Amino acid sequence: MESFLFYFLKPIKVLVLLTLLFAISRLNWKNQTHRYVLSLLLVCFFTELFNSILKSKEQSTNLVTSLSIIIHHSLWLLILERFVIVKKTARILLYCFIAFAVINLFFMEGTDGFDYYTFVIGAFLYILIFIYDSFYKLKKEDFPFFLSNNYLLLLAPVLFFFGLSFMFGFKSKSITSFIIFGDVKLYTFIIYFVNIVYYALINLYLYREKKIKNE
Repeated sequence: MESFLFYFLKPIKVLVLLTLLFAISRLNWKNQTHRYVLSLLLVCFFTELFNSILKSKEQSTNLVTSLSIIIHHSLWLLILERFVIVKKTARILLYCFIAFAVINLFFMEGTDGFDYYTFVIGAFLYILIFIYDSFYKLKKEDFPFFLSNNYLLLLAPVLFFFGLSFMFGFKSKSITSFIIFGDVKLYTFIIYFVNIVYYALINLYLYREKKIKNE
């Protein structure tokens, strides 16, 4: 038990739990977007929970993490599809991502290691659609959308995807192990930074969403 708590009671893991509890108190399961967000946070929480259990037993977390990435990225692409102009294209790219992720899991990077390419490809597709749609709406002068809570939600994972893709894309220990100050590695710094921004934006979305519904 003490070993499990050692792995689970980490700042990011606690932040995931608190965000999930906040989401449960603020969102309505009958709303499709809310349902996706809640599902997303449940995936994040159970991933951290199972990984902590596995680490406490000195077992590999690679398979759980790789499966989690497939579900996590797919849910974000589903959320994105709800608000972009290119809905059909977004859905096709979602199917392409799932197909690639399954092939990568069983025939390429495999189930024994972390599936870097799945993370990077899914993140790239999300950022690509997000940027295209943002420029399209900017061109159409749809300024209210950029001030909406929905846009805040879509913005939440962008830095997370970009930062971790930068780390995972190179698959180089010399880069991730680079010391930036003291004993802090570049990988550790980016992990904490992007996760804090990621969950901060989600929590801001949750706060504003309930406030908007009450107005």
